Amino acid sequence: MNQRVMKNRMPVAIQRSQVFPAVRGLGGLALLAVLLSLGSCDSPLFGFDIRDIGAGYRLKRSGDPQQFALITPHENGGLIIDEIGWNAPVILARGSGSKYWDAIDTAHAQHIRISDATRKSKSLYQSIRVQTAEQAWASLKERKRLW
Repeated sequence: MNQRVMKNRMPVAIQRSQVFPAVRGLGGLALLAVLLSLGSCDSPLFGFDIRDIGAGYRLKRSGDPQQFALITPHENGGLIIDEIGWNAPVILARGSGSKYWDAIDTAHAQHIRISDATRKSKSLYQSIRVQTAEQAWASLKERKRLW
């Protein structure tokens, strides 16, 4: 057979199915191995560093495993927090090193700053159990928002 006769842009004597048959079989196996290894790790590539609270607000673990940020809807970055609490539709968060609290009414898209005295005196805020950001992270489910 003439090796210069072209069929599908390759010489007839060297068809694609004949080129490295062992490598062709390993390609699928290698891809499967890569997907399994990526799927088994807690990689930020898959969003495991973010947990939903509600109404689009999320808690995100930063590069430092002990540092967390409250992320607002449609944003990627947010307020680094020390403490947080919620009772739908209100979220309370205290920024790292701050003596004030961010009070977010997610039902009315309102965000105000309040003092610790206000947080302890107003009945709306008294009912909200505040915890460290790390405790809040542990209490949130990976792919389930609270409201």
